[in-house]
Amino acid sequence: MSLLVCLSLLAGLVVGLRFNVRMLVWVCLATIVTGALLGSTGTVAGGRSILMTTVAVVALQVGYFVALVIGAMRLTEEPAAAAQEAATSREPHPQGSRPSGA
Repeated sequence: MSLLVCLSLLAGLVVGLRFNVRMLVWVCLATIVTGALLGSTGTVAGGRSILMTTVAVVALQVGYFVALVIGAMRLTEEPAAAAQEAATSREPHPQGSRPSGA
């Protein structure tokens, strides 16, 4: 069960960093269909299949949320770093390097 949670969290992180929320919906639906198929074919007991599917979908959503937080932190850090880099890379223009208006 812990392997299922870890893989679902990782998949949620990947989906969150790479795709938008519509892909999360499709991944959750695929997880639910897979759990239903495992339960209906008798591969896994019905109650265990429902529990595993629920845990996997919740872990996917938590992973997606963590990816959104990571993305938001990256967005807030980049402008400051870009502004600092732009300030340090400015060099004065040599004499006569600007085009004249005439």
